[in-house]
Amino acid sequence: MSDHPEVSISGLSSAGEGVGRLDDGLVVFVAGALAGERVRVEVSDRRRRFARGQVVEVLDPSPDRTSYGCPTWHAGCGGCDLAHLAPDGQVRAKQQIVTDALTRIGKLPLVPTVEPGPRLATAGFRTTARAVVVDGRAAFRRHGSRAAVPVERCDVAHPLLEELLTEAAYGAATEVTMRVGAATGERIVVVDGPADGVRVPADVCVVTSDAVRAGARRWIHEEIDGRRFRVSAGSFFQTRADGAAALVDTVRDGFGATAGFAAKTDGGAGLGRLVDLCGGVGLFAATLASTSVELVESNRSAAADARFNLADRGDAAQVSTVAFEQWRPCPADAVVADPARTGLGAAGVAAVTGTGAAAVVLVSCDAGSLGRDAGLLAGQGYRLTRCTLVDLFPHTSRVEVVSVFERVESDPTTPA
Repeated sequence: MSDHPEVSISGLSSAGEGVGRLDDGLVVFVAGALAGERVRVEVSDRRRRFARGQVVEVLDPSPDRTSYGCPTWHAGCGGCDLAHLAPDGQVRAKQQIVTDALTRIGKLPLVPTVEPGPRLATAGFRTTARAVVVDGRAAFRRHGSRAAVPVERCDVAHPLLEELLTEAAYGAATEVTMRVGAATGERIVVVDGPADGVRVPADVCVVTSDAVRAGARRWIHEEIDGRRFRVSAGSFFQTRADGAAALVDTVRDGFGATAGFAAKTDGGAGLGRLVDLCGGVGLFAATLASTSVELVESNRSAAADARFNLADRGDAAQVSTVAFEQWRPCPADAVVADPARTGLGAAGVAAVTGTGAAAVVLVSCDAGSLGRDAGLLAGQGYRLTRCTLVDLFPHTSRVEVVSVFERVESDPTTPA
């Protein structure tokens, strides 16, 4: 076999790698390759059932192949693994990845068209980043490697964040997490290691990860959909403010399109009783109209933020600090769930279906877990009616999908 075999790429994997076959028929996943291309490949990892490699030469390029100007990416940064694919091509590729997961993993007999969703900025948007520290400076990992690339520039970072990536010094720390408020301008950095030697602009709050784990409360604020949110250093929040707003709009539209809620207005009962599963700091609980809401969140920092952010709801808002697997379902009219990349799984789906909700909106950040969860929900009597891609992570293979499920009422005249 040639050291650099020619491979025809038939599609993209969920990890953003081109998929093809070597001369002996073995499936190969090729970093840097695009669907429809013919490339020369350096095979770096060959196993019994598949191989992995990297493009060394593009023989027949895709019409969607593009150049990308970020110097840190050209130096080897692995963060933007689809930057060589034009933005419209990225969206189409992600739509296909989601469709494939719903069909192949979820085994759904009928999959709705995955809608492209709102168009978001592809540069200057990111408000959160985690970096390693090399010689006191922020650096990103190389693709598939522990090696680090110093950040010269980051084209996806919000200007307030990019300053912390490129100009600040982090002393003897080993890693740093940075977060900024796009609307408020507030900034915070969390360093793994000593705070001595950290040099950042005067407005930036600095806290160590040890202090955060010990319960130190430091936070910034962000404004989404007319609401102000407190987001603590130890809490999860979406990595871009415009993306969080787009998710709120898409989830709201998803509920509005369901049969049980289409006729209701924000000024009326709205969603009735809402359960916000994996609710974080309260993004959806605070912005979706409902008569009452129970937010379920296992992270204590995020749950504390949620209580603060929902304080104006009084007794109409309840926050339960518990993992969704241990949460005891309560009756609800609607459920919104925004789990981590691992998804809901069987335990989470049982929690959702245990509410008896007529409508469920699932926010997924992994196509594979979405496919599995959609299949599990279908097995419990819920039909997938809408699926919308909200591309929070342009230039990467990561997906964010808002899926709407409606409970199918059984026909009493049909024999069991």
